[in-house]
Amino acid sequence: MDFRFNYKRTVALNPGTRKPILDADTGKPLEVYHPVVPITVSSPRKKGPATEGLLDTGSDGIVIPRSIADYLELDLKPSGRPMRIADGRNVKRFVSRATLEIGRAGRYCDPIEVEVSVPAEGNPPILIGRAPVFELFVVTFVEAEKRFEMRPYRKS
Repeated sequence: MDFRFNYKRTVALNPGTRKPILDADTGKPLEVYHPVVPITVSSPRKKGPATEGLLDTGSDGIVIPRSIADYLELDLKPSGRPMRIADGRNVKRFVSRATLEIGRAGRYCDPIEVEVSVPAEGNPPILIGRAPVFELFVVTFVEAEKRFEMRPYRKS
């Protein structure tokens, strides 16, 4: 199933203070556009609510905040490898297995079993990284139109 999503317009926030970044010329908050994908994250115990994840080509995998991991009652295990967060620091992380569904309005891909990383500190947005999403879908970004498309990868 092919998907087409518009970027989401938000106010740019300073990652350290979480306060709006102001335009130097106008003094107004800067608006930014991000490729977000409608998703549902589930565990064997609970299905999460419909939410959004930031499609992040710079991330290796799936990252969820601790609050969602706790809600889903995920069995978190300490990872031997830290993760780098937005401010550049390496922090401890936990890992678990979850199910990811992409889509909305009755159009969903097949559930994808994924490993999720949960940072030991901070409250990141859900990040949808390269593995496994970019392995399962051909993703085309159309920056000029602030949209992206996803279609299942089919080996030629």
